[in-house]
Amino acid sequence: MHARTIHSHSQAAHERLAFHPSDKNRPMNTPAFAGRGFRRAAARLRPRAFTARELFTLGCIAALCLFALLPLAGCGPKTPLAADQPVPIQLRAPIRVQQPVSVAVSGSVEANVTAQSAFQIAGRVAKVFVEEGQAVRKGQVLAELDATDYRNAFDGAQGQADAARAVDSKAQEGLRSQELEQARIDYEQWRDQYTRMKYLYDHKSLPANDFEKIEAAYKAAQQRYEMAKQGTRVQDKEAATGQYHAAAAQMHEAGKRLADTRLVAPISGFVGFRRIDVGDTVGAGAPVISVLDLNPVKVRVAIPEAEIGKVREGAPATVTIPSLDGRQFEGKVETVGVAADPASRTYAVKIAVQNPERLLRAGMVSEARVFGSAVVNAITVPGAAIVRDPQGATQVYVYSPERKRVYARRVEVGAPLGSEVEILSGLNADEQVVVAGQQNVREGSPVRVMGGGQ
Repeated sequence: MHARTIHSHSQAAHERLAFHPSDKNRPMNTPAFAGRGFRRAAARLRPRAFTARELFTLGCIAALCLFALLPLAGCGPKTPLAADQPVPIQLRAPIRVQQPVSVAVSGSVEANVTAQSAFQIAGRVAKVFVEEGQAVRKGQVLAELDATDYRNAFDGAQGQADAARAVDSKAQEGLRSQELEQARIDYEQWRDQYTRMKYLYDHKSLPANDFEKIEAAYKAAQQRYEMAKQGTRVQDKEAATGQYHAAAAQMHEAGKRLADTRLVAPISGFVGFRRIDVGDTVGAGAPVISVLDLNPVKVRVAIPEAEIGKVREGAPATVTIPSLDGRQFEGKVETVGVAADPASRTYAVKIAVQNPERLLRAGMVSEARVFGSAVVNAITVPGAAIVRDPQGATQVYVYSPERKRVYARRVEVGAPLGSEVEILSGLNADEQVVVAGQQNVREGSPVRVMGGGQ
């Protein structure tokens, strides 16, 4: 039955290939119909010729595929070494040195002095004279407020002070000689008149009421003359002086407010930030412009509690700035904190670094190494011998003379010493490390020593 099914399927396929629409009226069992059907089916299956446009399109696709494969063909080494072929290298043993004990820490650069300037009064900003990063001198005007109201207040206070000063001067000098003479003349006139009126009153020729008026005027003139001779009382002088001092103080206060409309640089340095523009309204005491003194600078670091005993004031230090391509600067410990941070258990230490070229800027990340007075033995290897593994850890390749192979060894590096690098741990002084050709080896690579080792 399986053979019969295959035969029926083949016959059906044969009939589909043999049939053509133009032959629908021709009997299918005729020889002519069958021959023509097979010839037309064969013509459909025969490969046809491509047009010029189709050939051009296919050529472009092939070229693009070729260019895409070219980088892959050049990725590997042109002349790869066989896995068992020895790699030429040079060896060297670590060097034993003696150097001061040191503490490596991270920190940040700070300005020697940071002055955050603020207006002491409120007002509207009228002028701003500086930009961020600009160098300024001590006493230079940085910005000004609209001073109209403060100038008017000062003028009024000054007028009151002048009037109070005149009153005080008059009280201190007393009456003028002309005023004293006038009081004497007035007194003598009333005395003569009193003498005459008293004679008439005694002889019953003047009413008592009129005589009392003359007597009162005479006594008043007498008192004025006595006061003129004695001068101004001490209490009056003190009162006049006090009023003058109060008016002068108000004038000085108004003058200070007028002067406070100008914001001046408290120190020489560079403008750190500027938070105001013309037309802004500022409040009293809000910092608007900062001035930074950048020579010297201070590098603030945090020394762990276990290492603080190695640090003292005046100790030398080196500061490395990664953002300046690892440039190193010499410094000196200026202050050592006496209280540990409760959270990190570290002590704040400041390192003073001279900065005449203004290369160091506030906020830069730094790596510092503080040196103590004790001396320790250390070993060093060339900086080129240090490589990094895929995880980024530092390592060197150590040579095994028995196996003629090299093996990676993770090491902890310390401070750079010229072209050498201190090895803190992971390597012994009697081992040989690869100093040339280390980029061509891997773990367990066979090597051929070309120099520097046995």
